[in-house]
Amino acid sequence: MQLTRVLREGFVAGLIGAGAVALWFLIVDVIAGRPFFTPAMLGSAVFWGVRDPAGVVIEYSRIIGYTMIHVSAFIIVGTVAAALAAEVEVAPPTLYLLVVMFAVVEFGFYIMLALLAQPLLGALTWWNVAIGNAIAAYGMGYYLWREHPKIKAALKVHPLGETEEGE
Repeated sequence: MQLTRVLREGFVAGLIGAGAVALWFLIVDVIAGRPFFTPAMLGSAVFWGVRDPAGVVIEYSRIIGYTMIHVSAFIIVGTVAAALAAEVEVAPPTLYLLVVMFAVVEFGFYIMLALLAQPLLGALTWWNVAIGNAIAAYGMGYYLWREHPKIKAALKVHPLGETEEGE
């Protein structure tokens, strides 16, 4: 596994995921008539301890602060996904680790959100979060799929991830 390749792919995949979620919530917020409300709300909860959606102030410091955390988290997730994709090229059955990783990240995100911004969760509907994360996962997965063509070839030969010995 080449470290520089994994880091590059992880960085790009993370930016794709972070950008996808940010764009999704920008669209949701614009439709609701309050652009940048979601990152301002989460930034307010994380940095200023705001517990009431009515107390959210949409200002750049809150938006930029939360965006830095958001992008950093996605780059970490992207790097782990890139490392797993590199491993899947060598051992195709490990593809299922990517599925498990996605489930763990989703669960971890909801736990983190519940701990950091529990009173604000009513303003941030679960289905919007799920849609945003699904779009991000698709974008990141598509990018990594294109960067690792050996995975596609291996799945054509062994679609269920079985080995040459049939295991």
